[in-house]
Amino acid sequence: MILIPIILVVIFLWFIGESNKLNRYVVLIEESKKTGDITLVKRYDTISEMLKVAKAYAKHEEKVFTELVTMRTGGTVQDTNRVIANQNDVLSQIRAVAENYPDLLSSQQFLNLQKEIASENEDLAAAKRIVNSNIRVFNQAVVSFPTSIVAGIKGMRKFDFLEEELQGKRDLNDLNYDI
Repeated sequence: MILIPIILVVIFLWFIGESNKLNRYVVLIEESKKTGDITLVKRYDTISEMLKVAKAYAKHEEKVFTELVTMRTGGTVQDTNRVIANQNDVLSQIRAVAENYPDLLSSQQFLNLQKEIASENEDLAAAKRIVNSNIRVFNQAVVSFPTSIVAGIKGMRKFDFLEEELQGKRDLNDLNYDI
C-alpha cells in the first residue's frame, strides 16, 4: 500500500528533473544564439561600413546598396539563417562592384574592412558551431526515451539547426570515391 505513493513520488521527481534538464538546454540554446546575434550585428555594421566606402566609388551602383536588410539579427533559427544568407548576398554584390573599381579594391580602408569581415566570418562560424552543438544535445534528449515522454507532455519539439554556408564549396555528392 505504501509502495504506490513512493513510486508516484519517484516518478514525479524524475519528471521534474527531466523537465528542468530540458529547460536548461533551451536556455543554453537561447544564450548561444544571442552570442551569434552579437556577431551578426558586428558583421552588419562592418558591411554597412563597406557600403559607405563602396558608395564613394560607385554612386551609380545604388541597387546593390539598397539591398542590405534593416534586420540585423534573427529572432528564430530560420530568421538567423535568412539574415546570414542576405548578408552573404550583399557581400558578394559589394565584391562584384569593387572589381569594377580598381581604386576601391586597393583602398586601405576597404582592405581593412575585408580583413574585418574575414575575422567576423570566423567568429560567426564558431558561434554557429556552438549553437548547433547545443541544439544537437537538446534534440538528442527530446528524441531519447524516456525523456521524450517529458518533452512530448511539455510540447517541446526538435530545433532546426543553423545552416552551414555551402556557397562556393564542393558538393559532397559530386565527390567520386574509388575504393
